[in-house]
Amino acid sequence: MKAIRSLIISLASFAALSLIAITFASPSALAQEPVATVSVETQPLGILIPKDFVGISLEVSTAGQGIGAFAPGGETTASAPPVAEYALGTPEKPNEAFFQFMRNLGPGVLRMGGNSQDNTCWDPAAAPHPDWCKAEISKADFALYSRAAKESGWRLIVGINLKQNSSEWALEEVTQALAPAIKPGETVGLEIGNEPDLFSRDGSRPKTYSPADHAKDFLAYRDAFAKNATARQYGIVGPATCCAWRNAQDLGVFIDGVGASNLNLISIHNYPLTTCNGRTVTVQQLLAPETITRFDGQMRSLAAAAHDRKLPIVLAETNSASCGGMPGVSNAFAAALWGMSTLYSAVEDGLSGVNFHISYRPGGSAYNAIDTYAAAGGSAQEVYKNVAEPLYYGMYLFAQNASGEYLLPANIQTNSNIRAYATMACSNCAVHVVLLNEDVTASGRVAVHLPNRKGTAQLLFLNAPKLSAPASDVRYGGGQFDQAGHIGVPQMQQVKADADGDYDFDLPNAAAAVLIVPGEGAR
Repeated sequence: MKAIRSLIISLASFAALSLIAITFASPSALAQEPVATVSVETQPLGILIPKDFVGISLEVSTAGQGIGAFAPGGETTASAPPVAEYALGTPEKPNEAFFQFMRNLGPGVLRMGGNSQDNTCWDPAAAPHPDWCKAEISKADFALYSRAAKESGWRLIVGINLKQNSSEWALEEVTQALAPAIKPGETVGLEIGNEPDLFSRDGSRPKTYSPADHAKDFLAYRDAFAKNATARQYGIVGPATCCAWRNAQDLGVFIDGVGASNLNLISIHNYPLTTCNGRTVTVQQLLAPETITRFDGQMRSLAAAAHDRKLPIVLAETNSASCGGMPGVSNAFAAALWGMSTLYSAVEDGLSGVNFHISYRPGGSAYNAIDTYAAAGGSAQEVYKNVAEPLYYGMYLFAQNASGEYLLPANIQTNSNIRAYATMACSNCAVHVVLLNEDVTASGRVAVHLPNRKGTAQLLFLNAPKLSAPASDVRYGGGQFDQAGHIGVPQMQQVKADADGDYDFDLPNAAAAVLIVPGEGAR
């Protein structure tokens, strides 16, 4: 009996110790649990994402912020530091590869604006303030913009100098230089002025300059264009505000002051972070949930102000951090994930498009989606070296898997910084489920459930070794873009649904996953 009692006590002790071991072995136990569980609702169809939702914002000239000629940028070497070139090339030697990069994104919108918009001048000698003209814009420049539109299938938003505050001078630019080169059908409209809420900083407007004053200046341009048979064929876009006036109240003052019927499109700017005045930005800040939450709050209020007045609204200029971005962050894989979060959030917030900005600064801009450098060759194809930066890969993934489709509810349960989105083109079409792993450390199994979908899915990854990885380490379906804008057929993995109709797969750290689930009845 003693032996039996001892055996019972020993077994009980072993069971207790085993229970304790299971209880405290949380890392291995939790590793078996999904790092994220996603449930997608395929009905009803949500917001229809425009096919041209993904766009690019580009300075109208190499003058950028008034710095003049290009300066070296990008990854330098001791023997031959690369020199940045204008993304579109020159009128004599257009950058054909850049047009291919545009075509890859579908039918987008190329916004020609930026600070150079109000720092460059058509016919500088006739400008009211010639000393404000940092560079000249020519007929050949407008012809280059038109070629970019034709070659890519994109439409243009063309910036007009408002800082000079002369509607008659601007009208001559439209009729004598712009109209002969760019047909109205190639444009979304003319954007009058760039970030007028900053005009008072350089003395071009008084310190008391207000949204109501801006509306009066803007309306004078619009009225002058409306009276001209040529200029009136182009739509009008604005206010292109970025900072102090980027709120629903001031936007309402502008629209009501100009008149909603006089506007084709509302444009706004937003940079979630800044490197101005020597400030720094980290990967953690860029991908922090509060960064996108703050963005959503601002965009929804602005979209409501525009929609209340029956006008569409676009984020015509944005990027990860103003003043050129942060090296090692804005040109790292984290920017690809941030860009996709921004695009999906902008759809949810009611925007009709997003344009990621490309600019030119001493030493280069870290946030450019595509960097263009001088090459040693003599032909147009050899003159330019184009590099797809991580942000471009994020734009491409969205354009390939979401543009032109309906947004679906994708409910996610996770304790990590992982986001989930879903889209489909029709009620029985394939569903694209996108998971963005923006967490610094999280990785592991994810489970995706879709009602009435049990066919074999295809799985695609956009990934890098770490969030701070440069473009050279980024892979889309195992491939990379070459400098001509081409990429091979992406590698796909097959994922079969389990008995419960769930699709399980491993989500690495520093990755975006696209699960393409076939329509109902597919095997």
